[in-house]
Amino acid sequence: SDWFPGVHLTYKAGRHWQGRLSWSNSVGRPALNNYLPAETVNTTAQTLTVNNPSLQPQYAQNWDAGLEYYFEPIGVVSIGCFRKDIRDYIVTAQAGTVGVGADNGYNGDYAGYSLFQKSNGGSARVEGVEFNYQQQLSFLPGALKGLGIFANGTKLRTEGDYGGTGVRSTSEVAGFRPESANAGLSYRYRGFGARLRFNYVGDYLSAYSTD
Repeated sequence: SDWFPGVHLTYKAGRHWQGRLSWSNSVGRPALNNYLPAETVNTTAQTLTVNNPSLQPQYAQNWDAGLEYYFEPIGVVSIGCFRKDIRDYIVTAQAGTVGVGADNGYNGDYAGYSLFQKSNGGSARVEGVEFNYQQQLSFLPGALKGLGIFANGTKLRTEGDYGGTGVRSTSEVAGFRPESANAGLSYRYRGFGARLRFNYVGDYLSAYSTD
């Protein structure tokens, strides 16, 4: 029953140029396994992670703008920028400590373990630019007509509390990958097809600690 309005505009300038501008709202629902009663124990770190059946979706307001150029015989080069404002961000955070005694909720087990659970409450903003190039080299002679090349790249930055008490930015957010790119070759000839791709991911933080 939620309402997700959006406006999408396209402007064509001649045969080759096209511009895009859009504003939209979207929702990201948790995976269904989050609603199943389950617990994950780490005896070495003395942590207990439990699912949260009350977990709600996270919502985002999105802005996108792009410029595309199409060229003969088959190809496109484009550049775009975007911004996503996220609320009710789903985070995994410490929810307390397991109590002592048979009535601690776990039949007396895991006393003193740190209790972790996913919850809503964070907010974040993600901004980025992206570049894309694709071309089918059909102007080449003979069997080389089936050769194609492609490349794309994305650069991101972020800022938000991510469910914490302070603001963290790009290099302080675990798992956030600010730079990525792909490039490669494709080939088609009659019933045969092949693709060779190179993938790049820049440096990123694997885990965050207040220390």
